[in-house]
Amino acid sequence: MEFDHVLAVRSSVRRYTEEPVAEEDIEKILAAAERSPVGHFDYKNYAIAAVTDRKVLKLLAEENQALSGRGDPIYGAPLLLLIMSTPEAREDSIKLNAGIMAENMHLKAVDLGLGSICIYSFIRTLNKQEGYGKYFQALHLPEGLKPAMAVAVGHTPIPQRERRFMARFKVYRIGNQ
Repeated sequence: MEFDHVLAVRSSVRRYTEEPVAEEDIEKILAAAERSPVGHFDYKNYAIAAVTDRKVLKLLAEENQALSGRGDPIYGAPLLLLIMSTPEAREDSIKLNAGIMAENMHLKAVDLGLGSICIYSFIRTLNKQEGYGKYFQALHLPEGLKPAMAVAVGHTPIPQRERRFMARFKVYRIGNQ
């Protein structure tokens, strides 16, 4: 897909089918994350978990509902890409680096014809719990990893279409034109 078209059809999708995401597509999305620029080349202090276990995804939804009163934070997507940092990651860069990784994955999902959404709200809610909650414990990841951002991905019945608007920011051009 042409990059400008990917940008034009990129949207946050909140409805998915139950069809699993192909392993080949998961690998392409993870490769897009690995191409993200990370400040100070601090790649060793980040990890991504690709969660497709429906029991863990259901536990995440139930736990979020109990804590926040809101429903499933990943809207039934069959794939959750959880971006995590280690305690050694530079604290002042974690959200920035995780956000860049998430957007790269989000754009690649769009490029593959999949729906996706970048998510932070449930991480903020569940991180308030000691041990980051039961869903996180169910992942059986190495100790010390802390959730920073996530991307939910899946097939969607919503067709891709170009957005009718484009954000308009005030732009100041400094220098000779």
